Amino acid sequence: MFLKAIQPFTLELNWLRSQAFRWHEHNGWFYGAINGHLVKVRNIQGGLEFLSNVPEESLENHVRNYFRLEQEMDSVHASLRRVDSTMSRLVDKYGALRLLRQDPWECLASYICSQNNSIHRIAEITGLLAERYGAPMVMDGIHLNSFPQPQGFVEAGEAELNKLHLGLNRGSRLYELAWAVVSGELNLDSLRILPYVEAKNRLISYQGLGQKIADCVCLFSLDKAEAFPVDRHIGGALLELYGRKYTPGAKNVGLLRWARSYFGDHAGYAGQLLFYDNLSQGGQTASRTG
Repeated sequence: MFLKAIQPFTLELNWLRSQAFRWHEHNGWFYGAINGHLVKVRNIQGGLEFLSNVPEESLENHVRNYFRLEQEMDSVHASLRRVDSTMSRLVDKYGALRLLRQDPWECLASYICSQNNSIHRIAEITGLLAERYGAPMVMDGIHLNSFPQPQGFVEAGEAELNKLHLGLNRGSRLYELAWAVVSGELNLDSLRILPYVEAKNRLISYQGLGQKIADCVCLFSLDKAEAFPVDRHIGGALLELYGRKYTPGAKNVGLLRWARSYFGDHAGYAGQLLFYDNLSQGGQTASRTG
């Protein structure tokens, strides 16, 4: 099925995997999971083409929403060009790339697995969780499991998750967050309608869920365009290009405040452009570490 995209628009694997870690390429198609189903997508003039393991009509709106195909980018680009010449240069190079709009639960669980890990390792961990607790899917001989819903983690239990040796007490953290979602204590979809600061504060109220993870969830799944996740790669770019020092953890609040003020309403997209430029300049082992 062909889906039209407001131009400019393009797909690139490393850009996809810098946000949602389980995408991979095969024979010119990008394979991943959207709304619990296996899809393959590729660039085609004017938009993208996608096929799925279920009727494409049932996923059309989900795919359009996931890739933000109807987002008008001219105003975003114009806003960033006004910031400085660096942003103008990065818009020229990468302006056809979009932020993804992921499922909030999968995004949250994936970024719990991101701390102190490379993109490759995060893909391994999230893939393991999907293999253990997700539903199997196949298309074109490509096998991929759906990402587990919170109920799957609750049913598995904290002890079983910890046996996976995910590191940094991730099994317990995933269990606690899954329980919060299943019990109704944490309604991730409702965070989308809250102001950015309120949504972020709700997330960081949970133990082990810090500034960077909360900002990633806000930016990549909750439509908070001003969220500015900072890892050491974006931090390096900020130091080199702007003379702003990144210090991991709570001490980083001042830098985040500056970034949102300096880059404006689309600070999150600016940060991703900085990250991707680092990756494209040879940082193939780039991580999403905090």
